[in-house]
Amino acid sequence: MKVVIVGGGVGGISMYLALRKHLAAASPPIDITLFESHENISTMVSAVNAGLCISPNGLRAISRISVDAAGYIQQRGFSSELVTFKDLRGYGMGQTMIARDDVHDAFVRELRPGDMTLRKKVKYVKENGDQVEVALEDGTMEYADIVIGADGVQSVVREAIYGQRYAAQHQGYISVGGLISISSLSDSFRKSLRTEAVTITSGGNSFLGYSPCSPNIADLTSARLMWWSTYQAKESPLQTISASTILAQLKNLSTSSKSPADSPTSNENLIRELLTLSIGDSSKSGLFVLPEYLTPPLPHWTSLSGSGRILLLGDAAHAMSSYASQGVACAVEDALTIAVLLKHYYVSHRSSVTNTLRKTGIAVGIVCFTSKGTSKLVAESTAKLLSADFMSVLCISSTLLAIFPFNKLHLGQLPKSSNHTQFDYDVESEIAKYISKSGCDKEL
Repeated sequence: MKVVIVGGGVGGISMYLALRKHLAAASPPIDITLFESHENISTMVSAVNAGLCISPNGLRAISRISVDAAGYIQQRGFSSELVTFKDLRGYGMGQTMIARDDVHDAFVRELRPGDMTLRKKVKYVKENGDQVEVALEDGTMEYADIVIGADGVQSVVREAIYGQRYAAQHQGYISVGGLISISSLSDSFRKSLRTEAVTITSGGNSFLGYSPCSPNIADLTSARLMWWSTYQAKESPLQTISASTILAQLKNLSTSSKSPADSPTSNENLIRELLTLSIGDSSKSGLFVLPEYLTPPLPHWTSLSGSGRILLLGDAAHAMSSYASQGVACAVEDALTIAVLLKHYYVSHRSSVTNTLRKTGIAVGIVCFTSKGTSKLVAESTAKLLSADFMSVLCISSTLLAIFPFNKLHLGQLPKSSNHTQFDYDVESEIAKYISKSGCDKEL
């Protein structure tokens, strides 16, 4: 069986690693090809100069694919009680703030030379009976038994199933952010990070959050701070946006708002300092600019109306707001789900390729779609709130929209139920439940 994975981001690489791990015993061996359109890995990393939050369920899924990758992320990211959600039970994993390039590196390190083929941009994908055609921009054609689309919100693979019927929709706002060295911050700013590490503040119709994304904030040679913000934009001016435009959009934050870490008796303004350091030089260099798109709910994430040989994962299947804090988690969970199901049907039960794909497609729809429901709902609710000019209402976790009145919020004080469904989610446990109910419960 030949599998082609389109997209070499976190979702695509995690899919490759999950298949390599779970289908190692397949006979005959599985042939896996991973295509990425960028010319080299360094250009991929440079395109994502920002940070992100990985939730406990995300770290759990990553560890099930690669213990080393999960360990690398935990070693290089910042974990704090301010961002670790726990009830009396706990989730076994914390919540980690980390630079996007470190997350990508954690997965790339697990690849062997030649595992990922670069400079391969897919033109179109077409299901044709018992095979799938993958046409590349360089004029070559690949044929596979299965094609897995991990090619993001503007997915070419998704078009093979739905055309433009479920094209991603711009939500009327743009996310911006970046990474700066903690050594460039003032002494008072650095001091505030010891007690006010993860901070979100709002003003006008904008908000801004910041957090260390390195484990040791006292190490001024390497420690970095990530920041993120959102503002309204009816269009999606990704190619024309300038730093001065971004600064103007966020001026309410830099002129009328204070960080919770600011002293009420002084004129210091840490938000103004942060924005000046990041974008005050009228240069776009170093900024992360991302128009927010959501995909309408898809009827299913595989080509079930055809032969089921095309599958989608991550943003290609369910793009959600970047502030849902579940993008990486959901993509990795999707990859793990597909790999474990393929192993169960194709390796453990030795089903034919056709039956394997049919059963896997149905199971993915039930296991994955159900688990992503909460995150998707929160993402859509966030978009509606933001587009309605409710920027003082902030999405600060995967399942919480909390009003944040210019004050520190200790996330450990949240009700235990606010994130329980997402953070406690365990892919392999859910698959085992599904397999048992389906009456095909041979050991996974």
